[in-house]
Formats: sequence, structure tokens, C-alpha cells
Amino acid sequence: MFLLPRRLRALFKKKKGDDESRIFLQDEQIIMLVKKVAEQQGRSEEEVITDFTKAGWNQLQHITELEERWDSLSHREQQVVALICLGHRNYQIAEILVIAPETVKTHLQNIFDKFNLRSSRELRLALRDWNFAEWWEQDRQA
Repeated sequence: MFLLPRRLRALFKKKKGDDESRIFLQDEQIIMLVKKVAEQQGRSEEEVITDFTKAGWNQLQHITELEERWDSLSHREQQVVALICLGHRNYQIAEILVIAPETVKTHLQNIFDKFNLRSSRELRLALRDWNFAEWWEQDRQA
């Protein structure tokens, strides 16, 4: 099921003279990190690799879930999310989108429900790695 541990195990067992077993700089960094964590925690490299893989898988699932929730939003809700994440307040969003402040609140409640969140702060935190400045600029040009 987990391909990454198999790949990392293969890196640890490099064969002499085998061109395909070349280790690139990033691979060496991963190996050193795994060895360091295993040593610090008194665990096997296999256990550390498994934990890293599970953590990566969980992060990928979380990202996929956020993208699915984003796709479930209406275009106007996406605009509100973008503006919230760009640091605008509700009244500013209302002015920018030329809608009533109460409409912004309604959109936000729908967004919070779809993302299973309770506040604009939580929304900004959940989407902190997304580039809304670029999205907003493209949306305005469309």
C-alpha cells in the first residue's frame, strides 16, 4: 500500500556499480533525516519511514479534502474566501463585491458550514498556504 517506504528502503540498500541506484542530493537528505530521527527516538528506520509516510498521506488527504470543499463553493463564495484570506474585513468585502454586508455574512456562514469551521480566522489558518492574491487577480480579469 505505501510505496514510499519501499522506495526509501531501496535507497538504503544501494548496490555498487548499479547506475539506477544513484542517490540524488534530496534522497541523501531524506536518508539522513530518517537516520537522525530514528537515532534520536531510539526507533528503527523502518518505523520512522512508516510514520513519515503516514504523515504525508494524511497531509495529502487533508489537501484533497480542502480542494473538494473549495470546489463545492459558489463563485461568489470563492470570492469571499479569497478576500477574507487576503485580510479584508466583512464591510470591505461588501464594498469590493458591491453587495450588502449581511450578504457577506450569509456567504461566510455557508462557507463555514462547507468547511466545517467557525470563524474567518480558522478559514485563513486552514488555507494559509494558498495563493489568493494570484487567484483574485485572475478572477478579476475573467
